[in-house]
Amino acid sequence: MSESETHLDDGPIVVGVKPGIPLRIIETAERTAASFGCEVVFAYVELNSALVELDDTELRTRESLDPKMDDEMAGVAAEVGDMLEGALAGSEVSWSFRVLAGDPASALSRLAADLSSRMLVVGTRRHGGLHRVEEFFAGSVAKSLAMGQDRPVLLVPLNRVDH
Repeated sequence: MSESETHLDDGPIVVGVKPGIPLRIIETAERTAASFGCEVVFAYVELNSALVELDDTELRTRESLDPKMDDEMAGVAAEVGDMLEGALAGSEVSWSFRVLAGDPASALSRLAADLSSRMLVVGTRRHGGLHRVEEFFAGSVAKSLAMGQDRPVLLVPLNRVDH
């Protein structure tokens, strides 16, 4: 089996989401999944948590991506889930929602590998000084995924009018 068959034939699309994500990203993922005839897995990475394993030599399990959530984290996850429910109401595309732990680029990459995803979809950073400061400290998830991924990454550009 070739590399392209492994990533492009039958896996789901993994989409990075967070509170306040522009609907443009969700709509792009939905249209892309509809054209491929595949499922979409939306994933929110909880920044206030860490992956269970710290040693690369330890066995990693699917559960190690799942954070131990407190009430605040559960509230944020519920907010994102509700936003997805509203945006995808009436959609013909099969979708699910996951909450992950750790560094966003690493967690999304691991999930994509675990699911044999055909591609990842993420938004680029928004314009403005606050977003540049956030990127300076946290790094660009889109850039990290695009540079360090072995599967296609669809970058959805965000501009000043996307909300």
